[in-house]
Amino acid sequence: MEECPQHIRVVSSEARQLWPEFITNDPAKIGECEFYLISEMHSQLIVHHPYRTVLELTKPLELTTEDVSQATTLISDHYQTDLPLLYPPHVIAVMAILLAVIFGGGGGGAAHRNPYGHGAIVANPPSISTSLREAGLGVALSALGGTNAPGTTGATRPDPRVSRIVTWLAESEVDIKAVVECTQEMISLYEVMDGVNIQQCKEIISRMIKTRNADK
Repeated sequence: MEECPQHIRVVSSEARQLWPEFITNDPAKIGECEFYLISEMHSQLIVHHPYRTVLELTKPLELTTEDVSQATTLISDHYQTDLPLLYPPHVIAVMAILLAVIFGGGGGGAAHRNPYGHGAIVANPPSISTSLREAGLGVALSALGGTNAPGTTGATRPDPRVSRIVTWLAESEVDIKAVVECTQEMISLYEVMDGVNIQQCKEIISRMIKTRNADK
């Protein structure tokens, strides 16, 4: 913070114009904010994040390299939501692991575990976001409950890897309701992302920048 004095003055000036009743004419306060944060954290500067929990659970849950990769992708995507502000890191990590095993590859190669069949192998796997969006919350809930997903027969055997995680989850003190809520939020995120045209967004932003420069 203190290495950017000019930027701090600009931020202070802009903030004072927007919130004159809250912002004082003292840019130094912004430069000192990191010390306020350290004080609030009681100098406990170790940051706990979901990535760390995934790595710690890799061995106990016998996760594959692909499981970890898929879980990491989900964790990276969850930062586009309010989940980091609402739930602790370990809940996010458990949600990511569960969804990675249910909807991800996990077996290596081109094979993919069909989310509707709990272990059926299909070729050319879709992305985990696509699988999660298409299957919906029902498949994840059926896995948590140890039942078959909608559209499957009673003879279909649950994936033992999923069963192992569900058993571990049942024996742990992790808030399952919170895991389900996080799952629903991720489904909603991917539904929104599915309707976003990245190229169109880039073109709109480019036109806005060109228009702003033209006005000058």
